[in-house]
Amino acid sequence: MYKSKIFLIGNEKDRLIALEEAEYITEDMLQGLLEKYPDLLPGDQIAPENPRRWILVAREMRIPGDESEIGRWSLDHLFLDQDGIPTFVECKRSSDTRIRREVVAQMLDYAANGIEYWSMERIRQAATETAQTQGMVLDEKILELLGNDGTETDIEQYWKTVETNLREHKVRLIFVTDSTPKELRRLIEFLNEEMMHVEVLAVEIKQFQREDAHGQKALVPRVIGLTESARSTKDISSSRIQHTTQEAFLEACHPAIREFFQNVFDTAQQQEFTVYWGTKGFSIRTHSLKQNKMVSFAYGYPPNIFEVYLHPDWIDDEKAGALREELRKFQVFKEGGNYTLRTFVKQDNITRLKEIYQFIVEQVKEHTQGYQKDRT
Repeated sequence: MYKSKIFLIGNEKDRLIALEEAEYITEDMLQGLLEKYPDLLPGDQIAPENPRRWILVAREMRIPGDESEIGRWSLDHLFLDQDGIPTFVECKRSSDTRIRREVVAQMLDYAANGIEYWSMERIRQAATETAQTQGMVLDEKILELLGNDGTETDIEQYWKTVETNLREHKVRLIFVTDSTPKELRRLIEFLNEEMMHVEVLAVEIKQFQREDAHGQKALVPRVIGLTESARSTKDISSSRIQHTTQEAFLEACHPAIREFFQNVFDTAQQQEFTVYWGTKGFSIRTHSLKQNKMVSFAYGYPPNIFEVYLHPDWIDDEKAGALREELRKFQVFKEGGNYTLRTFVKQDNITRLKEIYQFIVEQVKEHTQGYQKDRT
């Protein structure tokens, strides 16, 4: 059977050293290489004008199937790039017959449930533990990823960007294989062209080795599925982010729901809060005297999702626990994460939610702007 070859130029004049294509013995071998050498995901091929750089959050990242679970599935790798885009990676050898179709459904399951049930605290903790096993400090890895002499503020902003990307379904799905069957290639190209906020790719990493005592090896990655059509219609890197607007957001909501969100925006203007617009939704921010920086305390997503964010940036853990209990008594919120309470705005609860939001605003003012009083 013929095997593909690549050639190294030897030290001796006019001598080529042939390396023949060789199979990976196990998928674990391929996973281990990615864990150790993230650059095997060729960032320059994925985004030539702004090559992707990577930080590994975790290998075998657990994914819940509902709010009560720790993990129903296990993703081979979760990476983040310098723009905070969560990148789901699954490794499959071409000899695995499931690679043709089942692996696509599996990955979509992982992405849908990871987006829904992962909290930022969980992702951050997993990244911290991975950095520790590598003998590194997570904050230092992030600053290296960002490529600047950043500060703690830059690191916190990075994690807020990760959260925004996850909430707005702005993720990347990568299938890593040693050889990509044409059926899988067609599926990936189709999904990548049709899904506007999700980038779907395959990375083929072929292994070549020398058949003698020297045992030299080479790994050659290439990206599959990024057609020129897909490249021209979308780029999920931050350099081309299209932020939504208040008008577009309200238009995406049911007419009966707009009253509540309009009240949120009007209150923000009256209280001199900042409305930060993402690609789909918004966050409400205020300046915290305690932290001396802007902090987010609420989020909204069309058509009717509203969330309260009880993060230590603006409220101490003990007080956050008490406030969470107070808000739960209104019987409109559900747990959305360690720091998040979520509700769905409906026509029959708008009046009540407007009253609740005014209560939240007073709490925010007390715990951010009132901090100076507590210190005197």
